[in-house]
Amino acid sequence: MTGIIYIRVSSDDQVKGTSLDEQLEACQRYCEENSIQVLGVFREEGASAKSTEREKFLEAIEFCRKNKVDAFIVWKGDRFARNLLDHYAVKSTLIKYGTKLHSVTEKFTDDPTGKLLEGMMAVIAEFDNDVRRQRCSGGMLGRLKKGIYPWHPPIGYLCEQNKKHDRKKEAPDPIDPVKFPILKRALKELVDTPHTPTHLANLLKQYGFTASTKGGKIDERFASRILTKHLRFYAGILDNPFYPAIGEASYKGAHQAMITDDEMLAIQKMRQLKMKQGESVPMKFVKYNENFPLKGTLYCSLCRHKLTGSTSHGNGGLYAYYNCFTTGCSRKGKALAKKDLEARFLAYIKHITPKKEFLELFRNRVIEAWNEQGRKFDVDIKQYQASISNLQERKAKVRAVRSQSECTDEQYADRMAEIGNKELVTSISLNEAKIERFDIEMVVIYATSFISNLPRTWFDLPRVMRPQFQKLVFPEGVLVDADKKLRTTKLGYIYELNKQLNHDQIDEGTFVDPSGFEPLTSALQMRRSTN
Repeated sequence: MTGIIYIRVSSDDQVKGTSLDEQLEACQRYCEENSIQVLGVFREEGASAKSTEREKFLEAIEFCRKNKVDAFIVWKGDRFARNLLDHYAVKSTLIKYGTKLHSVTEKFTDDPTGKLLEGMMAVIAEFDNDVRRQRCSGGMLGRLKKGIYPWHPPIGYLCEQNKKHDRKKEAPDPIDPVKFPILKRALKELVDTPHTPTHLANLLKQYGFTASTKGGKIDERFASRILTKHLRFYAGILDNPFYPAIGEASYKGAHQAMITDDEMLAIQKMRQLKMKQGESVPMKFVKYNENFPLKGTLYCSLCRHKLTGSTSHGNGGLYAYYNCFTTGCSRKGKALAKKDLEARFLAYIKHITPKKEFLELFRNRVIEAWNEQGRKFDVDIKQYQASISNLQERKAKVRAVRSQSECTDEQYADRMAEIGNKELVTSISLNEAKIERFDIEMVVIYATSFISNLPRTWFDLPRVMRPQFQKLVFPEGVLVDADKKLRTTKLGYIYELNKQLNHDQIDEGTFVDPSGFEPLTSALQMRRSTN
């Protein structure tokens, strides 16, 4: 069986990253497993994937027309079409050439069940958010395979702030010339010594180690993270969080390791030995406690530290409170009833909820700004439409030539097929441009519904999502006074604008680039990456 491979990404950033290589590797593996002889690989990179002609895709279709090709292999159906009509138009064209579409990640067969599955997959491809999430995971897995840790490195290594500078992470994390040797020395001392996290913390303090530039604490919790969460990274091992769904359990890191595999195992063995000798296992720190949803958002107005949650037993049962436990604060240990404080919080977010006038202004200004800055899509649509009209005129001319017997049947069929394939590819690009053009209207509808009733939104959100919601509305948290009054030093951008409007101080010019509002569409991400 013969076949060709078509792979595609939609932005230059993905070309520089690993998404394209991941697709190729998966397609080649699929061909090996199914005894498919690869006749060619067609790579659609970056901006060319958005061009009017989509050159590589057109070349692939033309290759199938002119050669005997049994299989057209793609990583996923949405690589060439993001809606159902385009999907079947391409498939129909390939069938005429005796070529069958193969999707590496979507197993299609010719029986009724397979056809149903194929149709479902083509529809699902239109849900852009899910597609982007899966591609993102594939890109991160690709970096892991190359030995590059795609996230923020642990202490001892420098973060090059790739995201801040709008670039992909393409190299391993460099060592911190100050912290790396100190931490390495401390870890090596634990190789043959039974130890606890406290022991490591004391060593680091002794050697003059600092947790961060802001003077973070070097305590038992800090040291415990090093000995558990980060130890394998220090040994040059990158664990795969997507395993077993995709990829292997771990990969060898390309960064400079602090310790060897044997030293890592020895450190773990020495710690276990110490625990057997009587070390108490530290209580696991829970970042989010659904019983105290405002934990992490509420701050003591006196010492500016986060309030924590606690419960106590009484005659009436279990009572829940928020407390300040900061040493030296005059409010330390003074309980604030959870039920009362959360009721005040809901009243507070209701108070800052934008009114109808603001939402109308917000909707109009964001759409206006998008129309001003997003005219490129309109230009693209007109270009695609003009190209299709031109191709249809060329078809008419070819028919006229054929009617006058100025070409053979074979020449006529060949020319019509060539023009037809160009028209097919251009139609797909036109449909994608229309999809991108209307994304902003859906975003505005989502955004206004989200911010129009904050208490309702808070209640409807899954509990684990509430901290993110609270961070969006109150970037710096909410201060709680002794009399349980709530106030904040800073609101989220949209709510600050609403606050200005209520004081008749708003400047409509402050409504600018809508790419600052969530959620991001693929169109906004594309424009950000090319600006």
